[in-house]
Amino acid sequence: MNDIIFKLGSVNPCGISDAVFYIPKHYIRRWPTIEDDFDALMQGRYAEYDGSFELQPGCWWSYLYSTQGKGKINWEYQGETDCKVVVNKATLSYPKLTNEVRAFAKFASNGDFVFCIKHDGHYHIIGNRDYRATVTPNGDSGDTAGSAKGVTIDIECPDTTPLPTYKGVIVLADGILDCDTDTFQNFEDMNTNKISDYSKQIEGGNSVRFEAGGNSGRIHIEGSGPIVMEVSVDGVTYKEVDHDIEFENGVAIAPFQFYIGDKVRLSATTLTKVTINYNDLKTN
Repeated sequence: MNDIIFKLGSVNPCGISDAVFYIPKHYIRRWPTIEDDFDALMQGRYAEYDGSFELQPGCWWSYLYSTQGKGKINWEYQGETDCKVVVNKATLSYPKLTNEVRAFAKFASNGDFVFCIKHDGHYHIIGNRDYRATVTPNGDSGDTAGSAKGVTIDIECPDTTPLPTYKGVIVLADGILDCDTDTFQNFEDMNTNKISDYSKQIEGGNSVRFEAGGNSGRIHIEGSGPIVMEVSVDGVTYKEVDHDIEFENGVAIAPFQFYIGDKVRLSATTLTKVTINYNDLKTN
């Protein structure tokens, strides 16, 4: 076992960051791992995830503002001897009753979400692959001038680890947050790769295929009609995946994640241009 020490006089901030990230659990394609063996305990990895969340193509984390000084994270253990589990909890506070937060409340109250919350320089996950998270978003208009108003969001989720640390990446609509270094890279700063010989990649004038050369990126599509995205591991059998990418005035821009080597087939009623912000891209 490791010593648990505290240096007197050290900085020890309370509360959580005003930036909270959340995602519907069914958007997650693969979870990072967390180790429960003794070796992990001795090496300090017993309470943290290893790796990053791999998302379904066309899906990304969303941002939620929480008023600083009104939010917190905590945990409580429950259960019988030799069968105890921890319940990770968070309280968030959004200061206004907007259409967006009311829509979130309607969806999240009976949904299953994963949250990533920063405390004291570290990011923590509330949500679990095997247990459903409970989200209770209660709204209040306030009464007198200057009184508290908005939405209080209470979150609970059973887990085997109290507030597990996350050092992977968070893919957002405009870029990628590295939770280990706490640095953000905008998609605009990534290499832009236009699919080479694009006219030769078109199948019937409405489809393009490419092989993913990195884990995270952003796709820019120009065309019309519903966008269908299919992914194949072996290059033979393709499976359609759910996504949130839609054309707006003939253009669709969205982040996405693939496994390196995934074969992707993208189609719409018409396609005129496909550009990928990626470190590498292969066409096939």
